[in-house]
Formats: sequence, C-alpha cells, structure tokens
Amino acid sequence: MRPDDGVPLFLVPRAVAEEIRRYGYAVREIHVRRTRNHQYVIETRRGEP
Repeated sequence: MRPDDGVPLFLVPRAVAEEIRRYGYAVREIHVRRTRNHQYVIETRRGEP
C-alpha cells in the first residue's frame, strides 16, 4: 500500500500505522488530505530520530 497513491477512507488508519512503523521516531508530522472519489493522500514529514 503506497500512501502517496491515495487510499480509501477505511484504510487511512492502516496507512498511517504503516508510515509510523516504517519511520518510527523520525516522524514529525502526518498530513492526511482528501483527493477525489473519497481517496486520501498521506504525507509524512520526518526529522532526526
């Protein structure tokens, strides 16, 4: 699942959890933005862990 490609609403929590597992303590911000057809784009900002 690629959060950059857009995910449906019911998969947003899973995609956010996947980003947190991938980057751990380096995650500083998570932005969820609605696009078309009930799809959401998840953007993760990272910093130093």
